[in-house]
Amino acid sequence: MAEAGLAMRNTTDRRGILVRGVGAGVGVAMGGMASSGDGSKDRKPAGSVSQSRAVNQRRGPAIGAAVAVIPGGYQPFTQPCSVPLDLQPTSVGVAPWQPGAVFHGIAPEFFDRRYAEFPDQPFFELYPTQYYDLRVQRVVHEYVPGVRTPGYGYGGSIPGPTIRARVGQPVVVRTYNELDVELSTHLHGGHSPAHSDGYPNFYVLPGRARDYFYPNTVPLRNAQYDFTESPSTMWFHDHAMDVAGPNVWYGLAGFYLVTDQLEDDLIRSNVLPATAYDIPLVLQDRKFNPDGTLFYNLLDHNGQLGDVWLANGRVQPFMNMQRRKYRLRLLNGCNARFLELRLSTGQPFTKLGKDSWLYPAAIEQQTILLAPGQRADVVVDLTDAPNEVFLENILYQIDGRKPAGSLAKPVHMQQPQQWLKFVVEGSRQPDSASVVPGTLLRPHHELNPADAVATRVFEFQRRNGAWQINKQYFDPAIAAATPTLGTIERWIFRNSTAGWWHPVHVHLTGQQIIRLNGAPPPLADRFKSDVVILDGGGEAESLLDFR
Repeated sequence: MAEAGLAMRNTTDRRGILVRGVGAGVGVAMGGMASSGDGSKDRKPAGSVSQSRAVNQRRGPAIGAAVAVIPGGYQPFTQPCSVPLDLQPTSVGVAPWQPGAVFHGIAPEFFDRRYAEFPDQPFFELYPTQYYDLRVQRVVHEYVPGVRTPGYGYGGSIPGPTIRARVGQPVVVRTYNELDVELSTHLHGGHSPAHSDGYPNFYVLPGRARDYFYPNTVPLRNAQYDFTESPSTMWFHDHAMDVAGPNVWYGLAGFYLVTDQLEDDLIRSNVLPATAYDIPLVLQDRKFNPDGTLFYNLLDHNGQLGDVWLANGRVQPFMNMQRRKYRLRLLNGCNARFLELRLSTGQPFTKLGKDSWLYPAAIEQQTILLAPGQRADVVVDLTDAPNEVFLENILYQIDGRKPAGSLAKPVHMQQPQQWLKFVVEGSRQPDSASVVPGTLLRPHHELNPADAVATRVFEFQRRNGAWQINKQYFDPAIAAATPTLGTIERWIFRNSTAGWWHPVHVHLTGQQIIRLNGAPPPLADRFKSDVVILDGGGEAESLLDFR
């Protein structure tokens, strides 16, 4: 197969980038109407952005070959792990600019904050709106010290800054596209207006801006605010049609962490670790060219696998830790690599939640399986740990289509991949959090299959080198399902391809998995999820509550 080169150019027309892959994930999204504003109000900063060449092509080796390129001769675990900085609001309560006065506008819900199914009921809102400016720019990032790698960054950084929000405090993020490729930002796990969901063709065009409105509210149940739906660990990433894969590979991902009174009380009472010991960690694999630029194969539509392991945008870093319990928000930010994580000591994780939500009670897991896009909210207890502990991936995968084995019988590596080293120092800390398996967290409302008003089947097929759902190629103008607000539906996801695994993500609502490959799901998957993994020939049955 011929290789194709991709450079970050001053101009990029759409026809020239249609060959770019989008990774191994499959999304099912509900669309909606977009509003538009006055494009003359868009603002661009003074100065120019570097137009450095960011990507070159080379024939990539299979994972496991001893030729992984680590730029600059870097020795693993000799640079500190960074923690993404928090994005600071431009203003709170008073808009610093006219909301919606940009080319791509703002969601109409910003002006009419009422529940569609209960028009007399306003959104749950306790705090003044926070307004943010977020510029998507070319950046030069040091994955390893001294090697300057061009890429893309939210707010000028890789990974992007963390947005911290509260349930009951709306957020508006004015997102400026200063790149030469279209963007669409998806808040993964968010219960957002359609205009702000990051639908694949709800673009932020080059040189334009969009106001993303995130209500950070909760839906209603029996006309009451339902705080069992309060989210905790979300993330945002590019989701633009045909270019999401390379855009995220170059750096477009960041955390969006939410809290509410219940979670605040758990932290205040020292059940959960304090914010100082709460660490978001995005794990990614990447591949580099010998000159330190990123390698991305535009002609490989089987998903991109890297051969270098990153934590928070650094190649195999270390992190200094005290002898206490830490909360880790683990995000699989890979393009196609599934991860099965463990601690090198063999100590289990105390898992607080999956994807966006806390569990009803903490559970114990020896290993954590994460598909691309999935999150695990875990506590690790380093109180009596040795001086060095590694976060490791043990799942064997050399093909972007899937790991070896099946969900029931995964294949593990004899020599695990070490992604991050914890350097444990000092004496035992007396104020460590008290959470243990079984500790009560957030109440869970269990959906009843008998309440489902409809059953829909979504079957994934590979045809002519592309993907279909129910024998239809993706068409942004066609809605594959139009559920009624206030109803519960049963959705069956079916993977008819034996040679692929699919992480299936439904936008705008969570799902309660009730059967996985013909059996009840494991305990860790029985509550709310926003991603379900289908292995080769697999099937999942979920309940979705549309509110």
